[in-house]
Amino acid sequence: METIGLMAAMATERNALLRYIQRWKTVNVDDLKGVYFELPGNTCILVTSGMGVQRACAATRKLIHHFSPQFLVSFGIAGAVEDDLHIGDVIAIGAVCHLRGHTLSAMKKLRSWSDKGMALAQQELAKRNARLFTGTAVTTKGNLPSDTALEELEHPVLEMETAAIAQVAEENGIPLCALRAISDGPSEPIPFDLGEMMDDNANLRVSRLLMEIVRHPQIALKFPQLQRNARIAADRAAIALVTLLERASLT
Repeated sequence: METIGLMAAMATERNALLRYIQRWKTVNVDDLKGVYFELPGNTCILVTSGMGVQRACAATRKLIHHFSPQFLVSFGIAGAVEDDLHIGDVIAIGAVCHLRGHTLSAMKKLRSWSDKGMALAQQELAKRNARLFTGTAVTTKGNLPSDTALEELEHPVLEMETAAIAQVAEENGIPLCALRAISDGPSEPIPFDLGEMMDDNANLRVSRLLMEIVRHPQIALKFPQLQRNARIAADRAAIALVTLLERASLT
């Protein structure tokens, strides 16, 4: 059996996946709590890193040190750049880059899922009115600057961890696959600049968020919908991921 290391940033993403896993148990991954489970042909170790590149990088190193996985998978939710992507649509990430300010880093290619696995995942998502695309992860701290051109990228999505995981995977010679589901986008945006609400370590600045709500009370009315969209996206990412893993669709 091969060992697959799974990386999620948030408990919402982890818990969505575990709802589709029949048997699992907790394990220690250094100072992190991990989850162990088996799927046909694979042993899986799931670690929840916390948000941001620093936490993702540290958690990936710990997982590799303790379990020596043959594959890594980054999964979770992301924001759409294009308005033709809908809440719950899933993007199989073919490449990742890092956006710092207005500058994009060099693109890193990721390992592809098999065509058969993609077709099966697409069928499962269609039952829930969601779609599956291939695309590009853009790792960034906050919202996209208006003058940053991403038109040449295939279905770009904004997230906060995959570039860091890809760097550690490359350093250790381990293939990385990634999967992200859409939780927000131009049609249903986050009503504030997420980057402005976080410090350099991706910790939420609660006082700043509260000040923003005081200035713009309508923001608070958006929270239930944002939470609902995040749950939908996490669920769709989990459905696609389990389908791909159960079909041994890492190529």
